[in-house]
Amino acid sequence: MELQGPPPEILDRKKLAIELRARYELYFVTVIFTFAGLAVQTAKPTTVPIFPLLEIGAWLCLLAAGLVGLWRVGRLWRREFGVAEFYEAQFEPSDRSKQLREQLVAQDAQLDSLHKIQFFFFILGLLLVGAARAGALLG
Repeated sequence: MELQGPPPEILDRKKLAIELRARYELYFVTVIFTFAGLAVQTAKPTTVPIFPLLEIGAWLCLLAAGLVGLWRVGRLWRREFGVAEFYEAQFEPSDRSKQLREQLVAQDAQLDSLHKIQFFFFILGLLLVGAARAGALLG
């Protein structure tokens, strides 16, 4: 008895989801580095010593978010390759698919935690830029 795969419509939807995920990851990293560049280029000197510190903190947070995002994008291809290996292993007589499933679960958990870290630094960077700019305008 031959194993039948899922219908082509399901595979097409999964392929679309993977493509959208890759686009989102690249877009988000691009937005982070764009905001970091804009924050650096539009910074204005102030006499109040706290505002430059807030501004520099924002730059560092945005830089950290961008670097974490690049690292995540670099790891995504490994995850997708692991998914392909997992599906291949289901057609083999060995019990390799269980080990591959555990690896995929671990990779997904790591990618999710990295996304949370990336998003935290991004939001913190935006808040620090906003606080520095608001303080500079009001001060």
